[in-house]
Amino acid sequence: TESTSGTTPLSDPTTTEATAAPTATVAPTATPEVSAVTSNPFTLGVASGDPYPDSVILWTRLVPDEELADDVDVEWEIATDQEFSEIANSGVATAPTALGHSVHVEAGGLEPNREYWYRFRVGDFATDPARTHTFAAPGTTPERFRFAFSSCQNWEQGYYAAYRDLVEQGDIDAFLFLGDYIYEYASGGYADDRGRTTGQDFECETIEQYRARYALYQSDPLLQAAHALVPWIITWDDHEVDNDYADDASENDDERQSFLERRAVAYQAWYEHMPVRLEPPSGPDYDIYRSFAHGDLLRFHVLDTRQYRSDQQRGEPFVPQLGQAVQVRDDELVWSPEHTMLGEAQHQWVTDGVAGSDAIWDVLAQQVFMFGGNAVVGADPPVIVVDTWDGYAGARQDLLEAAGGEADNLVVLTGDFHSAAVADLRSDPFDDTLPVIGTEFMASSISSSFFDDDAAVEGLVAAALTANPHIKWFDAQRGYTVCEVTPDRWLAEFRVVADQFDESSPVDTITTWEVRAGTPGATQT
Repeated sequence: TESTSGTTPLSDPTTTEATAAPTATVAPTATPEVSAVTSNPFTLGVASGDPYPDSVILWTRLVPDEELADDVDVEWEIATDQEFSEIANSGVATAPTALGHSVHVEAGGLEPNREYWYRFRVGDFATDPARTHTFAAPGTTPERFRFAFSSCQNWEQGYYAAYRDLVEQGDIDAFLFLGDYIYEYASGGYADDRGRTTGQDFECETIEQYRARYALYQSDPLLQAAHALVPWIITWDDHEVDNDYADDASENDDERQSFLERRAVAYQAWYEHMPVRLEPPSGPDYDIYRSFAHGDLLRFHVLDTRQYRSDQQRGEPFVPQLGQAVQVRDDELVWSPEHTMLGEAQHQWVTDGVAGSDAIWDVLAQQVFMFGGNAVVGADPPVIVVDTWDGYAGARQDLLEAAGGEADNLVVLTGDFHSAAVADLRSDPFDDTLPVIGTEFMASSISSSFFDDDAAVEGLVAAALTANPHIKWFDAQRGYTVCEVTPDRWLAEFRVVADQFDESSPVDTITTWEVRAGTPGATQT
């Protein structure tokens, strides 16, 4: 039987204290019953995520060459060292057929704020050791926390050089992914063949199609290496289901019940491929907003700005080449109390969470930009991208007034826009008489393009900065952002990929910004 690249055998499973996510049952046996697996089942790699001070979620999904007809028992273990000489916990989990043979193990009994190594085995096949890290315990204040974040990794619009660089950087405690892990589109590729093709000539609508798309993305060795480096905290945006969908409204106004059925299988496929501390979904409604605290240093409030929102403003496009995305703001709609981005329950959850937080830094980790962008200098009402918080001005004001009034230091992390930015946050970004109450850092995309036309990009950037003085910096290259957080300051380092179509491309820091605790707003260092 052909072995995987992992050469160190797992030690005998022990019966140390452990808990398991709903899809993984821990069995106190040293000899698990293994279904017949005749080729490497770990082709999608491994991952960890959603770290707590005493546990992390360990993930894999079994996709061997042969079809698996039955549930499969999977051994797992987590150790304090890469050689696995000191086992912290281990057990046996079930990879159920009903959930695509995915495994979600809650590996408990861990110590806070320390590095661990984990691996899986099925029969003769074992994974290489992968690294994870627990968060610090409540009541403690770590001296330093270093994490990275990004979003948007369209397979057909570039390679994953950003992840190669992330692994080469090495000194990272966690990674936040803010949505668009896959793109649901049928294969299109780039007209000039610079990119790569999915070879999947369908837009994802069924569970089999979504699984195939995730499996393709997760076959990338650079993405696998990034997952094996640190725990990930992940949320979704629109492309995990359908471009620009809003609650039960699809991009193409599909029949409601049909779209909800599609949403249900898309949510299941997302769960099957993510290392998340969640129960599996049982239909089209799936609460994934959650929070994670690294001691009293910072708390991530992870949001879902897609599932509960009102439909976007619809009207005649202001900028024809951008279609319906950019319009003159409909003030009657966007300021209406009924026009929501988060929904009532999630809004209450996050405002209560910030109010009850002991963290020095409260972080809203979410998808679409909040800082505000007027596409035309002096336009009143502003000309806005309607899919962003600009299309939900009243909801934004309510959230920022509540969160900004409670948080000691408010930072918003954003993805989605395939570009990077640093901006001051006001409850109404277009009213400069209001106080700055926080800072927004928007990371660029891993591979998804902003525009193909460089001249158009330069013009848009120049116009955006002129029309929006609260946006302090903007860049439309690919990349990711590294943040180093201490009790006194937040440092954000923006790293840029020189050529998104070259996986060996150089990646360099182009700017660094700092926020001092107690003083909202960033300054360039």
